[in-house]
Amino acid sequence: MKLNSLRILVLLLFCLSHLDRVVAQDAIFSQFYSSPLYLNPAFAGSGHDYRLVMNYRNQPFPNFGTFSTINLGFDAHAPGLFGGLGLLVTSDHQGELLMKNQLSAIYAFHLQAGENFFINFGAQTGYYRQDLRWDRLEFAESGEVPPGQTWTHASNFAAGILLYSDRLYGGIAAHNLNRPRESFFDNYGLPMKFTAHIGAYLGPGQSRGMAAAAPDYFISPNIIFQNQADAFRINYGLYAGLQSLIAGVWFRQELTDPATLIFLLGINTGNYRIGYSYDYSLSGFTSVKHGAHEISLSILFDSEARKLRRRILNCPAF
Repeated sequence: MKLNSLRILVLLLFCLSHLDRVVAQDAIFSQFYSSPLYLNPAFAGSGHDYRLVMNYRNQPFPNFGTFSTINLGFDAHAPGLFGGLGLLVTSDHQGELLMKNQLSAIYAFHLQAGENFFINFGAQTGYYRQDLRWDRLEFAESGEVPPGQTWTHASNFAAGILLYSDRLYGGIAAHNLNRPRESFFDNYGLPMKFTAHIGAYLGPGQSRGMAAAAPDYFISPNIIFQNQADAFRINYGLYAGLQSLIAGVWFRQELTDPATLIFLLGINTGNYRIGYSYDYSLSGFTSVKHGAHEISLSILFDSEARKLRRRILNCPAF
C-alpha cells in the first residue's frame, strides 16, 4: 500500500513522538459541550437524569475517514451516591496507521455550596490502548526494524472541578495524570492536558420544576483554554438560540498553528439535540487544513419527580 505525502508526514510525526520533543496530543472536538464528559469529568450527572451523547469528527483529507474520532458518553444523576456516574468511550483513527482507544468510568460528587451555587468534583479512571499498523508503512530503505510490539496499553486518570449557578458556569480539568505510555520504542508518556473553561447563559433558565423543553431564546459567550505539552490554544465562542434552533461561532487561536473559525448549527427539541459544525482554517492550505466536519447527537431522559428536586445546569448543548 503506497503512502501519499500526508501519510508520510503522519509517519514522520509519529517517529518523533519518542524523542524529547512532544508531538502527541489528545483528539480535539469543536462541539465542546456536546461532549461534556470529554471536556471535564465533573460534568457527570449535572445535566438530566440520564444523558446519552454521540460525537463523530472527520478530517476528509485525502480520503473520507482518514482522520476521524468517535466519542460515546453516558452519564446519570445518582442521588444515592450524592452525585453522578459516567461512562466514556473514545476511538481516534490517525491516517489509517495509528488507532487510539480509551474506555473510562467517571464519578462526580455534587455539592450545593449555596442556595444557587453548586460545585462538582469529578474523578475519571480508564484503560488506554493504541495500535500501530506497521504492515501498512513503506520506507525509503528496506529492513526497518519494527518495535518489539505494535501496541501499547496503560491505565489513564483524569480529574476536574465544575462550578455553576443560574447564569454562570466554569471549571478546570486535568487529563493523562499518570502520563500513559505513548511511544512504541521507549517509555515516553502521553503529556498531561489541562483545560479551563468559563461561560455565561443569558436567557430563561431551567430551574427546579421546569420542563426540559428548549428555552424561547438564549445567548451564551464562552472561553476555553487548553494546554498540552507545547500546544496552547484559546477558544472564544458565542452561542445564540431562538426556539429550537441554535447557531454558534468559535475562534480557535493557537500559538504554534494558524487560527481556525468554527461554525455550528443545531436543533434542540428538549429531549433530542442534533448539531453540525465545520472547522475553517485560516492557514491558507485549503486542501489540508480546511473541512473538518463534526456531528453530535444527544438524548436526554428525565423523570418528573427528580426534575422537581434538583437543579439542572444551564449550559449550551453544543
